[in-house]
Amino acid sequence: MDLFAVLFRLSIATLALAATKEVWLDLQPHELTRFTNQANLMLAVVMIWAALASLGLFRQPPAWFKVGVLMLLSVTGLVVFFILGPESPDAPIRFLGMTQGTIEHQVTPVLALIDFLVLDAHRRLRWSAPAIWLSYMIAYVAFALVRAELIAEPHYEYGFINLADLGWGGLLRNVVLLSAGFAVLGLVYVAIDRAMPAHPVLGTAGASRDHHVAPPRIHRPHRPLVAH
Repeated sequence: MDLFAVLFRLSIATLALAATKEVWLDLQPHELTRFTNQANLMLAVVMIWAALASLGLFRQPPAWFKVGVLMLLSVTGLVVFFILGPESPDAPIRFLGMTQGTIEHQVTPVLALIDFLVLDAHRRLRWSAPAIWLSYMIAYVAFALVRAELIAEPHYEYGFINLADLGWGGLLRNVVLLSAGFAVLGLVYVAIDRAMPAHPVLGTAGASRDHHVAPPRIHRPHRPLVAH
């Protein structure tokens, strides 16, 4: 089953790389400003890392990082579904008959979730992990604001953080709502991780080589002290 994990994760990485080729192949750095592209590039990295770890070449990625990438992907999918709306019907095909939006907003988030549920070792996350993930989103919003205000023609990638249209009141309201949803989703993922069996459903996740997975503790009966 470890071979299945390797192939599955490399397939996910391939999809993520195909969807973000403007960044790493066409060398268009402005495409890296999109939250979706950032999340999918990190997905490619973490899946290649996890695949190599299943081969025994490295330790598995830290849980806070791997599930954090899943968090970012989940947010992109939910934002597109509830806020941005469907992709243009004339969007070009990118890979295997799918458009870039389909891959980034639907396919990779679902596959990353399956990987987390089925192939990952669990009970490795702390309740503080969502705070780390949330800090990334806040940093991205700050970056988007500074970038849009410094370039000659302000350009916001997403309308729900467009300061020019929303004003500070509308922007802060959206950030608070997004942060609350982000935090709740993060806590849900931590709760799932802590409720799952420690070992993965399929494969070993490199458990025999991964020191991040703690072995079960053996409880020994306490022997009373005998006075001599």
